[in-house]
Amino acid sequence: MKTTLFSLSTLLILSVLFFLPSSFAQEYTQWALPEGATMRLGKGYVPEQYLRGNGGISGGMQYSPDGTLLAVASSIGVWLYDTEMYQERALLTGHTDVVTSVCFSTDRRTLASGSWDGTLKLWDVATGTLQRTLPLDGYVTGVRFSPAGRTLAIAIDGGEMGPSLELWDVGTGARRKWLSLENRYDYVLSMDFSPDGQTLASGYKGDDIRLWDVATGTLLRTFKGHTDTRYRVHANSVRFSADGETLVSAASLTETRWDMNKFYRIRQWDVASGEPLKEIIVDTDSVFSVCWSADGQTLARGNLDGTIRLWDVATGEPVKILTAHIDAVTSLCWRPDGQLLASASRDGTIRLWDVETGLPRHTFTGHTSSVLSLYWHVDGQTLVCSYDDGKVRLWDEDGKVRLRNVITSVPSQTFHSRFEDGRSLSLCADGQLLASANDDTTIRLWDIATGALRHTFAGHILPISSMCFSADGRMLASQSWDTTIRLWDIATGTSLKTLGTPRRTASTFPYLVYNNSMDFSPDGQTLAIGYQFLSKNQDVIRLWDVTTGTLRHTLNAHPFGTLSLCFSPDGQTLASGNDDSDAPERAAHTIQLWDASTGELRKTITGQSGPVHSLCWSPDGQILASGSGYGGYEGPAADYTFSFWLWDVATGELQRTLIGHTDEVLSVRFSADGQTLASGSADGTVLLWEMNPQKR
Repeated sequence: MKTTLFSLSTLLILSVLFFLPSSFAQEYTQWALPEGATMRLGKGYVPEQYLRGNGGISGGMQYSPDGTLLAVASSIGVWLYDTEMYQERALLTGHTDVVTSVCFSTDRRTLASGSWDGTLKLWDVATGTLQRTLPLDGYVTGVRFSPAGRTLAIAIDGGEMGPSLELWDVGTGARRKWLSLENRYDYVLSMDFSPDGQTLASGYKGDDIRLWDVATGTLLRTFKGHTDTRYRVHANSVRFSADGETLVSAASLTETRWDMNKFYRIRQWDVASGEPLKEIIVDTDSVFSVCWSADGQTLARGNLDGTIRLWDVATGEPVKILTAHIDAVTSLCWRPDGQLLASASRDGTIRLWDVETGLPRHTFTGHTSSVLSLYWHVDGQTLVCSYDDGKVRLWDEDGKVRLRNVITSVPSQTFHSRFEDGRSLSLCADGQLLASANDDTTIRLWDIATGALRHTFAGHILPISSMCFSADGRMLASQSWDTTIRLWDIATGTSLKTLGTPRRTASTFPYLVYNNSMDFSPDGQTLAIGYQFLSKNQDVIRLWDVTTGTLRHTLNAHPFGTLSLCFSPDGQTLASGNDDSDAPERAAHTIQLWDASTGELRKTITGQSGPVHSLCWSPDGQILASGSGYGGYEGPAADYTFSFWLWDVATGELQRTLIGHTDEVLSVRFSADGQTLASGSADGTVLLWEMNPQKR
């Protein structure tokens, strides 16, 4: 269903984007939008080099052979950047999950993209049109074109046969060879074609390097890495020299037991004999991503502290340190001439570096991590979004009337809450305050406009598991592993009331409280909290009287865990959504509507695909929006979509399904007039949807 989103009109637009001035390129917020959406905020996140823990090839970015374009794999598609004009050129969509690897053909005409959705797609670079889709058995973790561009090497994980390395014919779209692996845990961490295209080198988690005959698919030689079983390999990168006679490898080794004594070993191998020629040991404890220059003479290392170090392979000496990123460098790629280096970071930026001077030439912004929650600001024109990197971004008016609620494509302010150990975030309903829970059992209250710390709330014995603001912004409720609920006065920073009896240790904790499963009634008199009793395998929702601190009702709720709660605008109905992530059948994913005054179950709504991550009522109380994840089988090409749903409250019937995100929908919010619905996703984007287009 996702492939239909890439409409003919979108393709025609993309075919001319390469030649339009930068003033038009700023409209990328409306490129390749799904049906019904009017704008996209954020470009999605750039996947990290080692995404699934088992390893992934550092192929999330690549320069075109002529160095004029930079292709960037992201959670929502492939972004193409013009590296001369420094602007966005296109967004290629069609994958239904995170794009993990991209590669240009040597003639620049074709771009290959591999994804967790179990497919590899071939794109025409000049027009942005999709040429071919290759269905694969597993997650694509890496892709490489042969020098002649007629063969694709594809690294795959998660299929029925375990990790695999396959050779495909670009012209016919058929698999030519399946390169047998010695065991199902041989994850491919890196691969490179020899300059003549006759040999493929692949590096593995076990620190082995294998040479394959591309024509026959036979194993030519295995270079054995370390033999000390005390160490395990976290990275194993390989690159042929320009003449093809030498192979260079770099492996990151960590002591198995304690994950200590990490070091980096660079080796040069004689391709003909398989003998090591040289070895260099580099001490390090922070390498996150690596990339070789085209000639194999320089190694770029991206570190967790945001720095990039360039190493001369011949001497083993550091050449330069590049500093500008403020978070881990997750992906690197060299321009073919070796003069520019591109880097992606968790800080949401992509930087182009002048290697000679060590200074950044340009910075592309807009890439964002998972959207945890979002609210419309009290002004009705601004969206306040919190992200899982601890940042809060304000997306507000830019003066162009593109929507009734005009949202800019560039955040007016990025607020960082400055906490590294935050467990939970909660935004005030008017979008002006942020609460952050920390491992030291305290809660910090921040002013989003200024970034100033308002208050620090202390009183819980164990860490906080969930929080929520009252509708008027006067109170904050917090629940802790100590089983107590505390109500805090926002104005004074003092504790108003404690509900429940505290327990001193986590081992005596009788139930698990899910994040986002707390909500105040609109009048602030009732607090609803969802629980799961582990010992009884039973789930309940409790309604507490805020004034007296007494328990009003206990609702025997979902059998699979309450994931979301939301009171109706009039406070008479409580909606709850469940969390059965493992159930393949839609009947297991339910929304229940409860009478808030009596605690009686009014209605059960079934049919949603995936757990109910978030709920939001329309201002008139007639429509209930529910954000969805995926349920059941999570493998490649699984039968699921990331969507959210609009339900008629009176009848319980599904009115509309909105599809467009490439990951779970974690937050949904109606605007005050009910005309716009915002959805925030784990794919790092917010989509704005028009609810009543006929009225515009």
